[in-house]
Amino acid sequence: MSMKRRGFTLIELLVVIAIIAVLIALLLPAVQSAREAARRAQCTNNLKQVALALHNYHDTVGRFPPGGINDPNWVGTGWSWAAFILPAMEQGPLSNSINFSIQIQLPANYSTVYQALVASFLCPTDDSFKVFNERYWANPDWGGANSPQGNTFYAGAPSNYVANWGDIATSGPFDFLSSEPPGTQNWGCSGSFRGMFGECGRGYCIGIASVTDGTSNTLFIGENSPNLNGQLVWPNADAMLATTVVPLNWKTNLKDGQLDQSNGQTCAPSSIFNTVQTHCYRNQAFNLAFKSFHPGGANFAMADGSVRFVKQSINARTYNALGTRALGEVVSSDQY
Repeated sequence: MSMKRRGFTLIELLVVIAIIAVLIALLLPAVQSAREAARRAQCTNNLKQVALALHNYHDTVGRFPPGGINDPNWVGTGWSWAAFILPAMEQGPLSNSINFSIQIQLPANYSTVYQALVASFLCPTDDSFKVFNERYWANPDWGGANSPQGNTFYAGAPSNYVANWGDIATSGPFDFLSSEPPGTQNWGCSGSFRGMFGECGRGYCIGIASVTDGTSNTLFIGENSPNLNGQLVWPNADAMLATTVVPLNWKTNLKDGQLDQSNGQTCAPSSIFNTVQTHCYRNQAFNLAFKSFHPGGANFAMADGSVRFVKQSINARTYNALGTRALGEVVSSDQY
């Protein structure tokens, strides 16, 4: 007597495939969420290392490094605060190869330093572990007598971490949130910044004693992205700072040639001072701010060295209060 072989019918096969597809669809978000949690943890660790390096610098020198080597007219060699902490980041050879007396993008520094990737400056959530070849406005002495290149495109090594400038006005629509007098536009020069770091101040820098609002209530270092800021490379002081006036995670994700739907204009290098093109990644009225690709907010190192995740739904006044170091605002941790 012959045995009958039982096989799958087409309907049964389709049902099994459908069940497997549903299970995969349910599983993928959980896997992606777990991966993002791991990436965010690595980003947190990077910020912790940067904050500790800055405090080690302070212990050695007595103050935190300047935001950049520029004078009030932005004439200088342009090195950012990040260059000063390289020895404390286990980047001694890279630090030793810097000629601080020569501008960041000139030949003596260009290929060996300007394009050198530093993993601890990069957040794994962002697609940033590569040299970006369309960096613009990459030298504070733009077009000046000491800058034969002027406004040129450069290839440079990015950073995802920028320093707290305070509530600096940018001539944009959010300037009413700044504690600066209305109409003021000084970009923090000559020590006028109210955050932790300033630019174009002839080396002006602050010590921990100046943080009278409390180090646990003052932003120190936070996130930005080279994909959201067309001038962001770690050696460049002109991009390694951020204001809290622009809302957290305001996306400047439109590249050159893309249309800004907010006004119907096309983004271009000339957008750098255009306060109307609100989402162009070259626009300094909006790109010099804290922003990340983490869902719902961004990581920050506070001035005491702790690292916190700040929600992008944070109240604008609270956010700016965290940005200033000595205005006497009262901020509790449950506000963000």
